[in-house]
Amino acid sequence: MPFIVHHLGDRIYGFWALVAAILGYYGLLDLGMVTAVQYHVAKAIGEKNENTINEAISTSFYALALLGMVGFLISVLVAFLAQFFVHTHDDLILFRTVLLVLGASAAIGFPGRALVGAISAHLRYDLVSCAGIAILIFRTILILFIVGNGGGIIALAGISFLTEGLGYLVNYLILKKIQPNLRISIALASFSRLKEMSHYSGYAVVIQVSDMLRFSIDGWMVGAFVSIAAVTHYSIASRLSQSFLYLMIALVGILAPWFSQLFGSSDLDGIKRIFLLGTKISASLATIVGLSLVFYGKVFISKWMGLAYVDAYLPMLLLVAGIYCDVSQLPSVSYMYGVSKHKFLAAITLLEGLANLLLSVYWARRYGMMGVALGSLVPMAIAKLLIQPAYVCKFLNLSLFQYYIKLLGRSILAPAIPTFLIWFFWGRRIEFTSVLLVCAVIVMQAAIAGAISFFLVFGECEQKDLLAKFIPAKKVQLAGSQA
Repeated sequence: MPFIVHHLGDRIYGFWALVAAILGYYGLLDLGMVTAVQYHVAKAIGEKNENTINEAISTSFYALALLGMVGFLISVLVAFLAQFFVHTHDDLILFRTVLLVLGASAAIGFPGRALVGAISAHLRYDLVSCAGIAILIFRTILILFIVGNGGGIIALAGISFLTEGLGYLVNYLILKKIQPNLRISIALASFSRLKEMSHYSGYAVVIQVSDMLRFSIDGWMVGAFVSIAAVTHYSIASRLSQSFLYLMIALVGILAPWFSQLFGSSDLDGIKRIFLLGTKISASLATIVGLSLVFYGKVFISKWMGLAYVDAYLPMLLLVAGIYCDVSQLPSVSYMYGVSKHKFLAAITLLEGLANLLLSVYWARRYGMMGVALGSLVPMAIAKLLIQPAYVCKFLNLSLFQYYIKLLGRSILAPAIPTFLIWFFWGRRIEFTSVLLVCAVIVMQAAIAGAISFFLVFGECEQKDLLAKFIPAKKVQLAGSQA
């Protein structure tokens, strides 16, 4: 991001951020099919029903391909109408070109979403991650070479187009590897299967719309009530907070298909056990990462982007606080998706999104970037910390005292205390000279706090289970003791 911003300038990058925000709304066009294919495939895996797996994948693949074509036509329409809100000729040509290239890129990636949903249902995030890292490295090399040699925003859009197609191909090869009997055929796609999947995906669409209101309107609010250049500054705060969100989703977001597999095999005790373990992991890691951003965020921004962008720190604090409320509750979100109880999640997320929109508009007029960030924080804290846990605990037969005090409270305090003490007595005294040094200190502090939390938060059996996932020798030893 600093490389791109410094080469393109605040104004041109502001255009890029706004076009990306427009395309972000295209995610609504998948109509929740990604979550639907993940649920139905994972449940079929638990039921050991291979025919259902191929039917669900084929139906969602062709449905998403059609929706991708609709998305591209919308891009063409928006590009045609751009003359009504982009007023200079050069800006109009630039906007249209970037929008059409990125729109074509999104259309190509649409059917590939069905493949990602199916891979997630198999819990093979390791292969997806390795492929994603490889593509990210390739994309970064292209950006450094092409943009560094004078390429502009159109070249950047072309790079996105190329890497999107490459990701599509890689995901197909991954799914073929983990599911040798994979068949994607229009003969296996059916309206009856689509109707069944749409019943699940309908509520997922509402959640997607709500997430757009929660996470994708901020840039527009800043652009409307502050300035286009300020969008770039706010994007720094948003990028850091959403990186926090994506990191936590990557770490504990795998639980939804796991719950679906357990649901398919009617293992209710397993569902509760995974929920408790997932909550401990999510709350502990969220505390460590969130406090790291609070304690080191300002110096990180100054070394990463430059002193001129440090004004992004305060809105980042508010956004991180909101994201923390969200990600500490990720296991309950995964539970509702995994056992098809996400109708309630759709309702409260929609209310949260609407409240975010209204509060952001109101506070942006008075407090600028801080007001927009505050509009995100307040409804998120109420929905995620008060309403959502009460609903989930009722179905899992957990008392609120057990959840908030014994489970959540312990999982937060155990990492929070050592993280604060390390920063107070050591971290805040360091004279940081580079962004790499900031990252090294954060990683070191997180490792210490994580090790302490491992012994204070998790029980002995949970410790053995977690070690068995990462240390093969321990896994063998555990298996031997069980035998």
